[in-house]
Formats: sequence, structure tokens, C-alpha cells
Amino acid sequence: MSKRHPPVPPAAAPSPAAIAPAETRVDNAVRAITDYIHGQGLKVDDSLPSEARFAEWLGVSRTVIREAFKSLSAIRIIEMRAGRRARVGGFDGSVIALSLTHALRTEQISPQQMWDARRAVERRTVALAASRRSDAEAAHLLALVEQMRDARHDLARMTEHDIAFHVAIANATRNPLFPVLVASLTSAMRETNPMVWRHRRDDEARLDVVRVHEDIARAIAAGDPDAACAALDKHFDLAAQALLTAGFS
Repeated sequence: MSKRHPPVPPAAAPSPAAIAPAETRVDNAVRAITDYIHGQGLKVDDSLPSEARFAEWLGVSRTVIREAFKSLSAIRIIEMRAGRRARVGGFDGSVIALSLTHALRTEQISPQQMWDARRAVERRTVALAASRRSDAEAAHLLALVEQMRDARHDLARMTEHDIAFHVAIANATRNPLFPVLVASLTSAMRETNPMVWRHRRDDEARLDVVRVHEDIARAIAAGDPDAACAALDKHFDLAAQALLTAGFS
């Protein structure tokens, strides 16, 4: 249930802090609004005071507050919908994914660097998943492997099942940060897979990819963190070689 917002005592209201040289009024308002959310102990889906209230507190125009709200909405700190008050947003990895995809497309990072980061994160997720997964989660991973097998000649479907597989492992860790990180990192597969997959022309090469995912799923189902990590390492070694073959350094 959303919190109600009676008038806030002056001491608790956002402070119109001095604007640093590099800041704009909108930057200052963004900082003040986030300070307000944290200072008032607001939680996900709690409503915020109106634009008019923030404008009054900060001594700025409603236009400034409106732009600050838009900036915060773009990075999912708050959620804005027509006809209702702005609310505190939930944890969302889409902004991270967008930034990583942009960095990849503009060659600020390489596919190999992205895969190195994924390997580091996912070695931990498979180990935790092997220790914490439910029977239903283990069955779901094996079902996703079969979906990958069926879709191995359809790149778009194969990629989506592959991403879902890695995110499902992250969900099984019981740590809410891992699904966000893994979903953000694996989103780049939509960029790299088309080029890599062209070098896996025969059915056996594509089945090798499916089999290594099956090895990961079976190790997690067996509750064996060491085997899960070993299978994941094999998966990433195959992927790294495929990236090199496709011309990525």
C-alpha cells in the first residue's frame, strides 16, 4: 500500500542545496528527490509528493521538477503513469542492459570482454544454484535445454531460450541481484549470436552448444557445484573459441 504524504516538516523536506558548477537545476532536483525517497524510507510502489510540492520545497519551477521526474523515470528510479502520482520504481536491469549494448555497439568494450565478465559472474551463479535450486527450478532448466535443442536451427528462438536458461540459473541463487546482472550481460547475446552462429553451420556443432547447457543443468539438478562450474567453464571456452573464429578479439 502506498504511503500518504502529509505536509513534511521543514527539517525533513528536501534541501535546496547549493548547485555545484557542473550541475543544472534539474540535476539538483534529481539529487534532492532521490534523497527524499531514501530519507523518508519510501519503498517500491510508494507514491511521491506532487510536482508542485517539490517545486515549492526546492524553490524551482514545476518545469524543473517535471524534467527531474522524467530523468528519474528513464533510469527506473521512479515510475510515471498518466493519471496517477509518480511512484518509487522497482529494481530493474534494463538500463544496465541498454548501456552495455551501447558500449558493445560503439566498440567501447569487446564481445570477449563481455564474455569474461559473464564467466566471472556465472561461475558464482551456477555454484549457488546447485546448492539452492528447488526441484521445480531444476526441471525448468532441463526443459529450457530441450527448447534450445528444438530451436537450434532458429537463431532468434535459440537465443531467447539461451538467455532464459542463464537467467533461470540466476533466479535459483535466491539473490535478487544476480538475475539483474545476468539478464543485463546476456542481453548482448542478441548482438553477437548472429555472427557466431554462422560459424556453427553443421548440426553437430549446434548440438555441442545444447549439450554443454545440458551438462550445466544436470549438474545443478544433481546439486553438484563443482561439476556445474566445470560445465560452465567448458561452455565459455567453446563460446570464446567461437568468438575468435567469428573475428572477435
